[in-house]
Amino acid sequence: MKRRRPHSYFRHKIINPLLALLTMGITPQKLALTVALGLTIGIMPLFGVATLLCTLLGLRFRLNIPALLLICYLAAPVHLLLYLPFIQAGIFMLGAEEFRLTFEQILLLFREDWLKAVGKLWLANLFGIAAWLLFSVPFGGLVYLIMLPIFRKYVRLPRAGLTADEFL
Repeated sequence: MKRRRPHSYFRHKIINPLLALLTMGITPQKLALTVALGLTIGIMPLFGVATLLCTLLGLRFRLNIPALLLICYLAAPVHLLLYLPFIQAGIFMLGAEEFRLTFEQILLLFREDWLKAVGKLWLANLFGIAAWLLFSVPFGGLVYLIMLPIFRKYVRLPRAGLTADEFL
């Protein structure tokens, strides 16, 4: 009997079935849209609404919601990196007063009194959302256009009448 190498076993038993579940029954166009929306929403400079927004958009466009949420959550580190730059870009674009808090100071504000922090940061967040809105349309379109040919080449379309057991 031939023994499988560990990475081959891992790929065969874990990676391939997971990828099959995430792409099951979804066209390359919808998968590209899933990635584009997940990344775009994942970097939005507003905390706490990404899950709800991803779910609503996933339902509206009939996308794979678990895949959409996974991509959105994987974008979280980039979200943290872009939080202050989006706010600063929004302040610059709208000609508002300069924002002088660092990320550590913002975290400290939330630890001390989150209601006071929300009161202090709501306007800055609106400026960040304005910058994100201007950035999100071209960014999402670009991600879609990059991912579409990749998914057209590598994603298998299910045959009619194919069951989940046959697909896996």
